[in-house]
Amino acid sequence: MMTQYKNKMRKFSAGLALSLALLVSAPPLSGLAQEAEAPLVNLALGKNYTLTTPYQPDRQFSITESSYPDDTGNQLTDGIYGGTTFSNSAFIGRIWQGSRIVVLDLESQATIQEISLNVLQDIPVGIFFPEEISYSLSNNGVAWEDVGTVPSSYPTTAPGQLTQKYTLSGINKVARYVKVNIPVETWLFMDELEVLGTWDQSGNHLIPSANGPKQERGYPKAGSEQTGGIHNEVLIYTGEWQYQPSDWISFDKEDFLPYVSYVDTNQKRKDFMFDGFLFLPYAPLMDGANYGPTTGNPTNKGHFEAFLDRLFRDDYELGALNEAVKEAKADLKKRNYEAKVVIAIPFPRVDQSDFGDVDGDGISENLNVKEIGEEAALANRQKVVKWYVDEVYRRWEAAGYSDLKLAAFYWYNEYVAHQLSDTDDELIQFTGDYVRSKGAKFQWIPYYFARGWNDWKKNGFDSALMQPNYFFQNTGEDRLDTIAQAAYDHGMGIEIELSDNVLTSADYRQRYYSYLNKGREYHAMNQSYSAFYQQVKTLLQASKSADPAVREVYDKTYEYLKGTYKPAK
Repeated sequence: MMTQYKNKMRKFSAGLALSLALLVSAPPLSGLAQEAEAPLVNLALGKNYTLTTPYQPDRQFSITESSYPDDTGNQLTDGIYGGTTFSNSAFIGRIWQGSRIVVLDLESQATIQEISLNVLQDIPVGIFFPEEISYSLSNNGVAWEDVGTVPSSYPTTAPGQLTQKYTLSGINKVARYVKVNIPVETWLFMDELEVLGTWDQSGNHLIPSANGPKQERGYPKAGSEQTGGIHNEVLIYTGEWQYQPSDWISFDKEDFLPYVSYVDTNQKRKDFMFDGFLFLPYAPLMDGANYGPTTGNPTNKGHFEAFLDRLFRDDYELGALNEAVKEAKADLKKRNYEAKVVIAIPFPRVDQSDFGDVDGDGISENLNVKEIGEEAALANRQKVVKWYVDEVYRRWEAAGYSDLKLAAFYWYNEYVAHQLSDTDDELIQFTGDYVRSKGAKFQWIPYYFARGWNDWKKNGFDSALMQPNYFFQNTGEDRLDTIAQAAYDHGMGIEIELSDNVLTSADYRQRYYSYLNKGREYHAMNQSYSAFYQQVKTLLQASKSADPAVREVYDKTYEYLKGTYKPAK
């Protein structure tokens, strides 16, 4: 993108504009005027800072964001604004990787009254206002006091190219260093950091906490109440398929055999395998609709019912799984095993004007935010979720599965869609409360640092796993280190990913084993509940392969599930 024009708004210097505050005199006291307060100046102007990620910089995204560099190393403190066009070279652009941390050195102690960071939003190109920005102060760059968090003052769906300052006022603290923590959930574009204050030490002393803010660290424990009792979960897709065989994205009893049970090369049961089965709809539909939030045409009540129709068949999906579990338990006697089912809740799209009647009043539910507004759309989306969950339970009870437990529901959309609806988090919170009222848990697996990833608990999920997406992207293995650390720091687990490429490529098999290696290294293997993404039936095909290298994919997966996996020497 062109970054040629330099339409930069220069701030007035220390004694002008933001820094020009007339001397304020107190009312006369005993006939004498008190001494005027010193004017506030921009303490940050021209000062040096560091701009870092909380974890290792990602190889792929470091290259992507290098198109929007910090050319001088001082663009955030040079007094130059970039207007509302992201291609203006006054802006620094950063993408994903969790957050960015700016640490500004004022070079000497000063009294800080106000801190602000100017940020851009341009939704169509994926540049979003952070939901909040946090500020901290220090005198030594080691021990910090958290002085406040500033939320965005705009709706998350605000249209147009906009900028806003996240301003924290009334600080009155003496400090040398300023830390700014900025969530990055797709693109962040920022152009100026200002710190207003005085070059004296008249303010209050800091009360730092050497350990910083407390976090709920640790993986979601395998088999815990939080996870609905699930230790290891496998994703099972079902849906229409335009190619042959047309029933490829369906599972019959024999397909489930190597997922319920660990089998030898003759497909004979030796032990139990996965105890959690997450059923999801394959997103694209033959009629052009799509279960995703923006792709294709919006889904309606008929599509939601079609997904359930597929799930609740006798010879496929849930019916087939019940029979596969029944046979495995008969074959593998005296072993404690319970098969837990998780069912996805498709995303009620905010561009759907005619979803269908779900509450029996004869009126089709309109979910379209642009047509009826946020409040009415939220109410109708809540109706849809409630109807769907109730319909799942109605069908489950009618089926009477003897060897399955409905343990949880799963939120199908892999990010909190605040760019589509300002109330998307409220819908998720409502959904979590409702499924828990029915006795189930609520799961989520966001993609790599997706929007809302670190607010998973606040948004109402009982457990969350993060997708590293390493298997599918041109990035370094240290992506897995980053996700392991970030997940642990925020109480999440890690999704393990593989595709049919492991059936034909040694390089992709090694990519898959990197997940297992890192899971063992970071103790997720023995501590965390996990979920395995596969390309429809990858592990089934690996279990049947006559190629020892391919069959090993299945065997190593079993070892990981049992906590005995060791990396190859």
